[in-house]
Amino acid sequence: MHLKNWIVGAGLLASFALPASAQLFPTRPIILVVPYAAGGNVDISARALQAGLGDSLGQPVIVENKPGGGGTIAGDYVARATPDGHTLFVGSNGPVMLGPMTMPNPPYQWQKVFSPVSTLAVATNTLVVTPSLPVKTVAELVEYSKKNPGKLSVAADSVASINHFMGELLKLKTGITWTEIHYRGNAPAVIDLMAGHVDVGILQLVDTAQQLKAGNLRALAILGPKRAPSLPDVPTIAEAGYPEVQGITFNGVFAPKGTPEAVINKLSEAIRVALAKPEVIDKLANLGSTAQGSTPQEFNAFLERETQKWTDVMKQANIKVTE
Repeated sequence: MHLKNWIVGAGLLASFALPASAQLFPTRPIILVVPYAAGGNVDISARALQAGLGDSLGQPVIVENKPGGGGTIAGDYVARATPDGHTLFVGSNGPVMLGPMTMPNPPYQWQKVFSPVSTLAVATNTLVVTPSLPVKTVAELVEYSKKNPGKLSVAADSVASINHFMGELLKLKTGITWTEIHYRGNAPAVIDLMAGHVDVGILQLVDTAQQLKAGNLRALAILGPKRAPSLPDVPTIAEAGYPEVQGITFNGVFAPKGTPEAVINKLSEAIRVALAKPEVIDKLANLGSTAQGSTPQEFNAFLERETQKWTDVMKQANIKVTE
């Protein structure tokens, strides 16, 4: 009888352990590990979150850049970290799902090593062309490609990025043909587009906005579900006639698998509070991004849908990491 009472008491203590740990959490600074060098979209998004999250949690928040491996070096680092909520991964499409799914020996699969905490921001992607190309709509681009097979070249950032995958999706749905040219970053791609060395670009709005306004590039479509406020006359890809060719560039926060659920929930709530602050919203808007928090459950469901969608594209287009 005494043993039975002890077991029941131990069970009750265990049931209170996680909420209690969440009440004490955090006990030291939070580290946001970014998979790219300072200055890029993901890095700036993490830094936009930094101060607001620190205020919400009552601890300093440190941004630590660990570039390399298409972002998977940082992802693997966080996956191996102590699962206590103090070391978090700020990941985007490429290092979270697209890179690992195309690698013959990936360092991880997100479902097995990460606990999704919250989305951070959603960025706008654009389909642009060099002004010297005689096309002004997506339909004209497709027609030009069919009349000039093999002539077009397209600039996208690294292999297995969301822009690379969206280019492959566009090819699958339109029958367009082109030669892909991958860059280590969007800045050199924009330079080559302006110079006419490459014809088409699939790039984030933050990287093309200035040149679009100056007339150095021409936008054919927004590759997301809504028009961009800064480009009100540019149609979405769905409005241009290709509703299946959409892609979302997301940034989100992940904890190592095994982090207590109560800690995950506390982090998620703190992130959502930080993202509601006007100064954070404005910083992300300046990137062409929309602040967007979520519950862990909402984020997980989104990731599952995106993984299935892009896995199908990968198989149809036979996308593999070759560099």
